[in-house]
Amino acid sequence: MPEIQAVVLAGGRSRRMGRDKALLPFGGHSTLAQYQYERLREIFPKVSISTKTDKFPFRAPLIPDQAEESSPMIALASILKTIETEAVFILGVDLPFVDNAIIQKLLRAFAGHPEAEAVVPVTPAGTEPLCAIYTQAIRPKIETGIRAGNHRLQSLFEEGKTLWIPFEDTTPFANLNRPEEYEKAVRRVRSEE
Repeated sequence: MPEIQAVVLAGGRSRRMGRDKALLPFGGHSTLAQYQYERLREIFPKVSISTKTDKFPFRAPLIPDQAEESSPMIALASILKTIETEAVFILGVDLPFVDNAIIQKLLRAFAGHPEAEAVVPVTPAGTEPLCAIYTQAIRPKIETGIRAGNHRLQSLFEEGKTLWIPFEDTTPFANLNRPEEYEKAVRRVRSEE
């Protein structure tokens, strides 16, 4: 399998949360960003955090966005320009229930289809582009999209070599976008301890 590293996307504006969700305490860690970073370090040889600024109360390799706008597309462009590996697994900071089994399924699929430009989960609720593997081969499409003002990750999959990986259960892909979703997730983690 091509060498792959992981990056936590933590540079969003968190408008619906009302405060920076990456900095909310979670799962026994001082921040949600650290929670995601530490668990990905158990799977990948190298893990970084994609962000606009160094805002974290812990040490981790950072990949700064190379543009003023905030969007996952901008972050992905900066990540692919920065990393030294052929591929990257990205995980949104607000997806704390994506577990090792899901990640391993994506990694196995990628190993079996090295020609894929992206390996993306799909559930009955839709696609999950912020829990996916992207390769350097998709970078020209990202840069073309950004130049055209198109920041939709979905547009990368319309003509590309995307490998869709089906998952029936939508629960692990629950986003923490609003305060009530965060509080529910905190209660869930506490009940599982």
